[in-house]
Amino acid sequence: MKKYLIALLFVFGLGTTVWAQETFVIKAGLNFNKLEDIQIGELKKSWEMQTGFHAGLGGQFRFPRIGLSVQPELLYSRMRTDMVGVLSQNSYELRIDYIDVPLNVQWGINILFLRPYVFAAPYVRYALAKGKMLEDVSWDNLNRFDYGLGIGAGLEIWKLQISGKYNWSFGKLAKDGSVHIDRGDWKLGDSNMKGFELSVAILF
Repeated sequence: MKKYLIALLFVFGLGTTVWAQETFVIKAGLNFNKLEDIQIGELKKSWEMQTGFHAGLGGQFRFPRIGLSVQPELLYSRMRTDMVGVLSQNSYELRIDYIDVPLNVQWGINILFLRPYVFAAPYVRYALAKGKMLEDVSWDNLNRFDYGLGIGAGLEIWKLQISGKYNWSFGKLAKDGSVHIDRGDWKLGDSNMKGFELSVAILF
């Protein structure tokens, strides 16, 4: 059932992007992600936030009388996290690149040429590539599909949109929590990605 809901959201997001071409969106920004609940020996650790990026396209469809907007997007996102400062001073960067499909549901108020708003953004994503830390882990042992929810706020200034949100992943990175990475006592466990996202978009 979960897979059908993910597929439905994916198709709806893409379909709405086409439907909302009247207002076209070009978006880019930075990700600050951490990996939570990774198993190192008998301990569960959260790795440090590292900076990634996202960029892509979208559309916006507004219902101005009630202040509601729907803004689906198609983004390329790079997620990075590291354990520097957790157990050692060495860098053990973990990186995954995704295609993201968020569906931003915004509510805001028009004040002259300004529009402050809050929004919720359910999303699905599909992993395209992985970095060195996971190079020996087969895709068969990883969940390439992920899903979650973002909550945030933003400000539109004429044709410029600035926003920030926090993303919670509801999926798990590994299909089996016993999957080892890099070193024998490091396991992915129940780990998943969470973090902040800061974005700037131009509306056409």
